[in-house]
Amino acid sequence: MKRRRPVVVKFGGATLSDPAAVVRWVSALRSRHPRVVVVLSAREGVTDLLKSIVAKPRQRGNHRRILASIGRLHPGLPRTGAGSLERLRRLVVQVEQAGRADAPLADRLVSQGERLAVHWMVPKLQRAGLPAVAVEADHLGVLTDNEYGASTILLRRSAGPVRRRLGDRLRAGQLPVVTGFIGRSLEGRVTTLGRGGSDYSATALGAMLGASRIELVKRGVSVLTGDPRRIPASQPIPRLSYEEAEELAQFGAKVLHPLTVEPARAAGVEIHVIPIGDPASRTVIGRRPAPVGTTALTLLPAVALLRLRVAGGRQRPGVVAEVSRRLAAEDVNIVTLFTSSTVLNVVLEERRSPAGRAALEPLVHEGQMVLDGPHRVGLLTAIGTGVLKDVARLPPELLASAEGLSATPRSVTLALPTAQAQRALLELHRVLVETERK
Repeated sequence: MKRRRPVVVKFGGATLSDPAAVVRWVSALRSRHPRVVVVLSAREGVTDLLKSIVAKPRQRGNHRRILASIGRLHPGLPRTGAGSLERLRRLVVQVEQAGRADAPLADRLVSQGERLAVHWMVPKLQRAGLPAVAVEADHLGVLTDNEYGASTILLRRSAGPVRRRLGDRLRAGQLPVVTGFIGRSLEGRVTTLGRGGSDYSATALGAMLGASRIELVKRGVSVLTGDPRRIPASQPIPRLSYEEAEELAQFGAKVLHPLTVEPARAAGVEIHVIPIGDPASRTVIGRRPAPVGTTALTLLPAVALLRLRVAGGRQRPGVVAEVSRRLAAEDVNIVTLFTSSTVLNVVLEERRSPAGRAALEPLVHEGQMVLDGPHRVGLLTAIGTGVLKDVARLPPELLASAEGLSATPRSVTLALPTAQAQRALLELHRVLVETERK
């Protein structure tokens, strides 16, 4: 008899403020699906508290207050959880004595938030009659690269150990409760996956297990047609393709970690993003896209544009590679590029724009280009399968004021002066999204 594919369900840190609701959700899910894997984030605010210790390693009095606060957020810890809390205290002392935390030590310290959440939540699930067991992902076999603080999971190398160890627990009828956000590097050290990394953990586990679906359960968070703080008329999106969801994550939608979608896409596993208080507003991410046209709008409100006029234009091969190399050497990330035959517009994080300009100044002195900027702009992106059909509906005055425009089959991005960006966002949402849904 063929075994049913498991369901992976991940709970965000804010949902853990109501553990009874989490228990009800897992109980209901397991009554329908006997093979369930739970993934947990740290409790809301805990990761930020732990990072503040790393950022200010000499503030011992403040560290004691933080540790006391974290202890209060995890009452009734079993012995294993109390051991995690004691380990956290020792790591804090280690940071204080060194006066700093290198990247591996910082990850060890920050990872304790997820460990505490799992050990705190497991007894609550057990009291509800669920056979919950705590599983720490770095001991499970989740292997990552060595980029501490923002690691990437090595899916092929992790898959065998993860399938074997979680498979054994599922076959034994257990309910594994796994730490999100955590892995183990090629050097054998603890790593973390970056902000929102527990979503990424869940989709990676779901892909490795061949799950029937992955549920990302969040409190007060939906996938919407726009950021509701900027677009009051934004609406839930019922369905997205994998590619549309990746575009949303890359262009600033905070509801998804940028790497969340890829493991599920590669394995063909649907992702359901579900607000815990409004399950009907879920968004299903899978192979079938939303209707053709603009699905959502995003705005990165404050980035910096450097305009480079290239001597010789297209007759100068390797210019983009040279610009990228010089910026990378100064740890300056390129957000996006707009190019023509003679102009290269490079968009950077605003805080890194002085370093970006300084990195490119030698090319000016060598007579290879003229450098202008930085100019403060906002990046407004319309996302959706077949979005190019909507380009003709963009207001002409908006196009005339754009500092740059780029397009793919699923996104159209405009760089606009910051003074115009918010107004343009509202207008495009009205024209491209609201009128289509009426």
